[in-house]
Amino acid sequence: MRAWRQFDVYTKGLEGIQERTIGGGVVTLISCICVAFLLLSEVSVWWTVEVVNRMHVDTEPQESPIDVVVDVTFLHEKCQDVAIDVSDAKGNKEILLKEEVEKQPFGESGCRFVGSVQIKKVAGDITFAHEGSLNIYSFFDFLNFNSSHVVNHLRFGPIIPKMETPLIDVHKTVLENVATYKYFVNIVPTKYIYLSGQSITTYQYSVTEHVMKNEESNQLSFPGVMFSYEFSPIAVEYVETKPTILQFITSSSAIVGGIFAVARMIDGAIYSVSKKVD
Repeated sequence: MRAWRQFDVYTKGLEGIQERTIGGGVVTLISCICVAFLLLSEVSVWWTVEVVNRMHVDTEPQESPIDVVVDVTFLHEKCQDVAIDVSDAKGNKEILLKEEVEKQPFGESGCRFVGSVQIKKVAGDITFAHEGSLNIYSFFDFLNFNSSHVVNHLRFGPIIPKMETPLIDVHKTVLENVATYKYFVNIVPTKYIYLSGQSITTYQYSVTEHVMKNEESNQLSFPGVMFSYEFSPIAVEYVETKPTILQFITSSSAIVGGIFAVARMIDGAIYSVSKKVD
């Protein structure tokens, strides 16, 4: 039992006479364990980077070009039979000259589009359709165009942590009839600010989809896949934050001081009770 007295930092007794007690040693040991545990928790909190988000009205200029990463596979149409077209609400089509989308044969009768196109910050469409549908083609080719596809990936702007890109590995199959798939994409301008102060501007989005078959419509529509996008007027900003070293020192000091202050009161109460019992 004497060993417990060695831990007692709350010595008691008259002036000039100090006494170490077993109760004081136990209280001191428990206090040290609590301090160590809470300090480790505080270090973990200080080390962890928290991401705070806020919304504001988007004020970025509309002329800023945006890179759209495209990866779409047509399962039953050869590369020479499918074309990509990009246009916006202002009638801009010169951006097609800047496109860098590669056509890769997929299986025996499919085609994969991989690459990127540049768009402007206005509403528009990215359309995949029969090569002739952008001009004039035979009615036979029109009826036999198969819109079955896989959206492997569609992203607006660079990648940021936990980015919302719902159009990943989306499979759509047409069993019969000419069909047009439309994806309505609502793009939210997003800025991610790292702890270092560096920032990345990108675009997250939500999507709703609609498929229209010609037999279900009174109008004849071009078969294909269309991504119809528009930009939200509200932007989102993500900021990485963590407590400063001064805040860490302050909170750690408060933990140590608070625990030992409470421990001293508990030890004093135990000592007083033990003396009365004796």
